[in-house]
Amino acid sequence: MGLVTQMLIFGLLALSVDLLLGQTGLFSLCHAAFFAVAAYTVAILQVRYAVPTVLAAPAGLLAGTLLAVVFGIAVRTRGVYFILITIALGYIVWGVAHRWSSFTGGDNGVTNVPFPALGGLRIDSHTEYYYFVLAVMIACAFGYSVLIASPFGLGLRGIKASETRMRSLGYRTNLHLYAAFVLSGLLASLAGVLYVYYNRFVNPVSASFPISVEATLMAIVGGSGSIVGPFIGSGIILGLRNWVSSFFELYATVMGVVFVATVLWAPDGIVGLVNRLGDARARREAP
Repeated sequence: MGLVTQMLIFGLLALSVDLLLGQTGLFSLCHAAFFAVAAYTVAILQVRYAVPTVLAAPAGLLAGTLLAVVFGIAVRTRGVYFILITIALGYIVWGVAHRWSSFTGGDNGVTNVPFPALGGLRIDSHTEYYYFVLAVMIACAFGYSVLIASPFGLGLRGIKASETRMRSLGYRTNLHLYAAFVLSGLLASLAGVLYVYYNRFVNPVSASFPISVEATLMAIVGGSGSIVGPFIGSGIILGLRNWVSSFFELYATVMGVVFVATVLWAPDGIVGLVNRLGDARARREAP
C-alpha cells in the first residue's frame, strides 16, 4: 500500500509535467523545484514553528506556485533553449536546498513531519493516508479532464500543433503557455505537499535533477497527452525501481533500457500502444 501511495503521488507529479509536454509540447525539466519547495515549506512550518496542517499545506501550495510564477519566464523560449533554461532554474533550487543548511537542514533535511490533521480529524496510519491520496488524485484527474476539454485546453493543443497559426488567429500564445506553466507548477506543488506528509521527511534529493527526469520519463512511458498515462508510467517506473534494485545494483540501467524501448517501439507510451493494438484488432474483425 505504501508503494501504491508513492505511485499515486509521483503520478500526480508526472501529470503536472505532462500538462506542458503532452498539451503544449514544452519539455520542462524543473518540476522537482516546485515539488521540493512545497514540501520544504510544509515541513519547516510544521516541524519548526508548529503551524497546523490547515495553514501549512496551503502555504506549501502557494510557495511552489509562486515559484512557478517566477520560473514561467522560461516560456519566452522554445525548443532546446527552453529545456536548458528549466534545467538551470531547477539547479538553482537544488543548490539552495543543499547549501543553505541553516535553513533547509542541508543533507540531513527536515525530519519528523507529522501526519496531516484538521481539527479533530487526524490521519494516523499509512493506510488512512493512502485513501486520502487516492481521493485527491481522483479529484485532480477530474479537474484535469475538465481543463483540457475547455477552450483553454483546446487552445493549448492548437499551440502545440501550430503556434504560428494560433498567433495569426489572435491568440496570445505566450500568455496561454505561461498560464499552463503556472498551473503545471500548482499540480507539482500539490504532489510535493502529499509527498512530505507521506515520507515525513524532505531533503535536497527532492529538488534534484533526477526527480524531474523521472517524472518526465513516467509521462512518456505511460503515454504523454493522456490522463491515465502518467499514473501508469509512475507504476511501471517505481515498480521496476523497487523490484530491480532489490537484486541488481545498477537498476538505473534497466530504467534506461525501458526508456529506449519505449521511444523505439511505443513512442506514444503504453496508452498509445494499447490504443494501436485495439484499432488493429477492430480492423481485423471488421467485415
